[in-house]
Amino acid sequence: MATSAPHDLPLAILFDIDGTLIDSHGAGGNALLAALRIEFDVPQAEPVVLHGRTDTGIIAELLSNHYIANTQANIDRLCERYFAMLPAELEQRGGKILPGVVDILERLCGSSACHVGLLTGNMPISAQLKLQHFGLWDFFEFGIFGDQAAHRPHLAEPARREVNRRIGRELPVRRIILVGDTLLDVELALAMQARCLGVATGGFATAKLLAAGACRAVEDLTDTANIFDWIFEQTELI
Repeated sequence: MATSAPHDLPLAILFDIDGTLIDSHGAGGNALLAALRIEFDVPQAEPVVLHGRTDTGIIAELLSNHYIANTQANIDRLCERYFAMLPAELEQRGGKILPGVVDILERLCGSSACHVGLLTGNMPISAQLKLQHFGLWDFFEFGIFGDQAAHRPHLAEPARREVNRRIGRELPVRRIILVGDTLLDVELALAMQARCLGVATGGFATAKLLAAGACRAVEDLTDTANIFDWIFEQTELI
């Protein structure tokens, strides 16, 4: 049986959400802390580091820090309240789609070679709520979400499995490109042995993203044609 040459195989382009696609002006974190206060009667909820982490890990730390048992029942209670409060927070905080995002998504989705997905620390519901709010949800064919691991690099195996399931064959990992804005996104790409495009829209400078192991780093996604060409040039080198 004939097999496909490497350059004939499809590509999987996986995007982080917060700091890469959108800036929600803190809507997610604020909704989560408000949910903790209301659901568990916490007078003063103390925040934890959010950037680049999975919601599973964030929620576990929040519960532990506030002396609440990290049981599935408590996780479900907090998440249900969080999802209920998130739309209003998104509306009130007036976030934005980051530069170049719509153009690059339109271009990638217009290519039959590309399968465009999400690789995010958000839960599936919060990811959908955020992206629907900004009109971006329908760009994505599939996703790997933060309910599958407590630590971002541990999403590597679920991501490989989901990409292969979606494409219907085992895709060489170097034909997977992660687009993200944090050092944890880069660490996840390295754990997958995938390629990584770092974007400096979330607080990490391009130099730091490159030093961490990103294949390329850009200030933002506005140079759509150049980024699109780079994605295909990289995969042609395999």
